[in-house]
Parts: sequence; structure tokens; C-alpha cells
Amino acid sequence: MDFQSTIHRVLSAVARRVVVPAYEGRFRRFERLLHDARRIQREMLFGWVRRCRDTRFGRDHGFAEINSLDDYRRRVPISRYDYFVPYIDAVARGEFTALFPPEERVERFTITTGTTGDPKLNPVTRPWLREYRKSWDLWGGKMLFDHLPKVGTKIVQLIGSWNMGHTPGGIPISMVSALLARQQRPFVRSFYAIPNDVTDIHDPVSRYYTTLRLSVAEQIGLIVLMNPGTLLRLAQLGDEHRESLIRDIHDGTLSAAFDIPAEIRAKLRSRVRRGDPVRARELQRIIENTGRLYPKDYWPKPIIACWLGGTAGFQSRYLPEYFGDSPMRDQGLVSSEGRHTIPFEDNKPQGPLAVSNGFYEFVPVDEIDSTQPVALEGHELEVDRDYDIVMTTYSGYFRFKIGDIVRCRGFIGEAPVLEFRQKGDRCGDLEGEKVTEHQFLEAASNAAQKLGIRLGNVTAVPTRPGRELPCYVIVIEQDNVPGLDTAHQFLKETDCRLRASNFLYSARRREKVLGPMRLWRIANGTWRSFIQAEVDRRGTSDIHYKHPALVQDANWLEQFQPVDRVQLPAE
Repeated sequence: MDFQSTIHRVLSAVARRVVVPAYEGRFRRFERLLHDARRIQREMLFGWVRRCRDTRFGRDHGFAEINSLDDYRRRVPISRYDYFVPYIDAVARGEFTALFPPEERVERFTITTGTTGDPKLNPVTRPWLREYRKSWDLWGGKMLFDHLPKVGTKIVQLIGSWNMGHTPGGIPISMVSALLARQQRPFVRSFYAIPNDVTDIHDPVSRYYTTLRLSVAEQIGLIVLMNPGTLLRLAQLGDEHRESLIRDIHDGTLSAAFDIPAEIRAKLRSRVRRGDPVRARELQRIIENTGRLYPKDYWPKPIIACWLGGTAGFQSRYLPEYFGDSPMRDQGLVSSEGRHTIPFEDNKPQGPLAVSNGFYEFVPVDEIDSTQPVALEGHELEVDRDYDIVMTTYSGYFRFKIGDIVRCRGFIGEAPVLEFRQKGDRCGDLEGEKVTEHQFLEAASNAAQKLGIRLGNVTAVPTRPGRELPCYVIVIEQDNVPGLDTAHQFLKETDCRLRASNFLYSARRREKVLGPMRLWRIANGTWRSFIQAEVDRRGTSDIHYKHPALVQDANWLEQFQPVDRVQLPAE
């Protein structure tokens, strides 16, 4: 046994006997906090308001006169990001007291990873980062405690970009996943199979190939990657380039066929230069036996930590085809602004509110457009009702509506257990039908499942085509719905399921106020080009890309040239 293997065995033993039990103890303390969530939440709010009363935002909103929750709600409106831009711009110039007390420094900005609008900057302070790390530790520690045999195995995690420029005041900008990775303890980092340098490979195919080259030869026990669609692509790419992978593993090389900058190749040389003929023969036998090279055959059922809920989580239903019956753990409601829930059960897209990360309020979805919306605390929610989440955090936001819709699934003590559903602004409303992104994607996914086809990226666009009845146009790649018969059946099944889940849509269709759905089949590979162009435009990372399943702007369709258009006959 070589020196590196000996070190790894020692670290694994320490992790099992010391680290995991310590995290398990922290989780039990967190559970106790959930039973006192109302007090914890209010203490956070009023403590932060007191500290910020002499900031520009605090003076503008009369923080010195706030003595109750009613006072706070009267003086601070529920707002979107634009409301905070003047203050954030001042902080970005180095005027920290626009949002923060004098003793607080902004050490970095993170940037949003959504796929609509311009990227938004989020200030990182020490209190925010402390709570953010703590919640991730709770989530990860509980996951490993539930799967003790995986403790000490290697971890695959893909992260966003670290260096994304600087603000006018010289403050560095990163993606939040890169920030978390850089803040990771060296002990934990020693278990990562992929070094941070791989993030700087711009070409996604080359980045994914390099990830596989470094990890396929390892015994991977945990995969942390938010978007299940990216995980599917990773598995597919490994099969597509299986011969190259096996050759590289056998010879101790990294194929020159991939666009990997020379400086990154140099940094990775020590990791790949040692060939592994035994592992290469194992992989070759997998191909001989199965005809494929899928993770379920070369990794021993790793825990998969990705989105399981919301519209992005629909793709997770296809993961078992590639990863077998690996346990799956939802990452929770995580945004550039913070971690808001902490799931701690496998295969459930929900978790309790992260009660110490901020003060959270919830607006019932039917109140979203109200000029004076009702705002509830977490303990006041109703099970199986949907809410727009509003947050006050250590990153300088006060009653910030991030646009995420959550559903209350129950309670642990006074803390609601929440499931992310969709972005609040993705709703089709041509004739009062109010079709949500989640409703459409659920209908389309179930239709595809019945027809035995696998749904990749798909988007619905409510349109008004000239003198014809308004309708929904579905954009999808050709291979996802091959053949006209399948295309017609897919439209019919999707429409039927949407009628069943949305009575207003059903009524508008029955009244012939809405016309039948249409299908635009676009060339295979179009989505990949679209995603890359969108990522390049925003300057973010493809690994966090969230594909919009519903786009309200009909002009969005103009960027596509469909191979054909399929329409159901008029009723």
C-alpha cells in the first residue's frame, strides 16, 4: 500500500470516529432549535435591525423607531432586488455603511446563477458566511451520518467560477459554490476527487471529461451537483468517450483531444500521470458485459446530492437509469442569497427552514399581486399551501422577495418543512388560466412517461398567433418526440394532464377561449448551444443553469428555427 493510500485510510478513520459524530451532535442541537423557531427568528430580526439602525438603509427606513414586528412591516416594504440596487451599488463602491454597521466588512460579492435578467450581486459578510457554512455543515453531516459506509470515500463536486471580476470598489466577485468550496476545511477537502482548477476549463465537454478522468478510477461515495440535468450529461458523456477514458486511465494521460488550457493540464499532471491498468481492465469488462459505461457499473451506489424538487428536479427521475438505485438527497432551497432549507431525508424534496440564517416571512400565492399583501411567519403557515418567500438576512436584504414559491409540507416544532416549487414569475396567463411552470412541466413529464419517451429540456411559451386563438407553444428537441404520431400523442397527453391539474386552463379550453397546444421541434443540439450562449452572456457557470420550463415573453420564440411545427386539430 502506497503512502497516499495509508494517509487516506487514516483520514477516513478519523472522519468516522470523530468528525461525523461531532456533526451528528450539531444536528441534534439544530433540531431542538426548530421547536423554538419563532423566538430564534425574531431574535435574529431585531438584533440585526438594531445593529443596522445607523446605516443609510436603516436611517431611510426609521430602524431606530422599530420596536415590534408590526413596526418593521410598516416601515419596510416587501421588495424585489431593484429596490436594493442603490444601496448595493454604494456597497460595491466601498461604502459599506449603506447597508451594514461600521464594524461589518463586505469581503466579497457572489453573483446570481438564474437564467433570466442580468446577474445580481449579493454582499458577503462574516455573519452571513458563518450561518451559510453552518447550514451546509448540518446538511452534509446529517447526510453522511445516515450513510456511514460512505464516510471516507471520495467526493465528486463541481463548482462555479471563483474569479468573476471586481466591483468598482475593488471587491472580488465569485459564484457562491466557489466561495463555499474555498472556505471548506482542509480535512474535508482532502476527500475531494476534483481539484478547484477544473472549474476554470471553459469548454463544458472538456470540463466534464476531465472530471470523469479524475474520478472514474476512484471509489466515489458522494456526488454533489445541484442540477440533475448536468449529472445526466456527465454520465452520457462518459459513455460517449468510454474508449478515450479507458485509454487515459490505463496510460496515465489526459487526452489531447479536449480543450484544456495548458496551465491547467500542468497542474493536473501529478494526478493523472500514474497509469492504472487494473482499473482500465475492469472498465473494459463492464463494456463487454453491458455494452455501456454507466456510473451504476463503476461506482458503488454513491449518494447523489442534487435538486429533487421544483422544475429543475424533474430530471432527477432519469438518474436511476445511469446511477442505479443510489440514494438521493435533495440539496434544498439554496440561492446566491443563502441556504434557506436543510433537507435531511433521502428522496424527499423538502426540509425544515434554516431558522438561524435569516428572518423569513411568507406571502400566500393569491396575495402576491396585492398592494398590501398578508405576510406570515413560519409557524403560521398551512400545510399543502403555497407561499412566496420573503427574507431578511445578514447580507443586507430587508424583506427581500426573491421570487421563489415554496409549499409547506408540515412542521418540525415551530419550523415549517418547505418544498421549493418554482419561480414566482413563471406563470402563463393569456386568458386568466394561470398555468404555472410547475403545472406545465409536471403535465409534460407525465405525458412523456406514459409514451415511453424521455423528456429533456422543454419550454412552454404562451402566445397570441395573429387572428388565431391564443395558445401554448411547446419547444422541444426532435429526438425527444421522434415521429409525427408521437408528437401528436405528446401534445394530446400534455393537454389532457394540464386540464386535470388546472381547472381554469380546462375551462378556457372547453370554452374555446384558448386554442390547442402547438409543438415546435427544434434540431438536436439546439438546447446545448442555447445554454452555452446564455451562460456566456451572463458570465456564470453551466453547472448551475436552470432551464426555464415556461417563458412568458412570446418574442423569446424568435431565436429558434423549428424543424417542423406540429398542431392538434381544432376541436
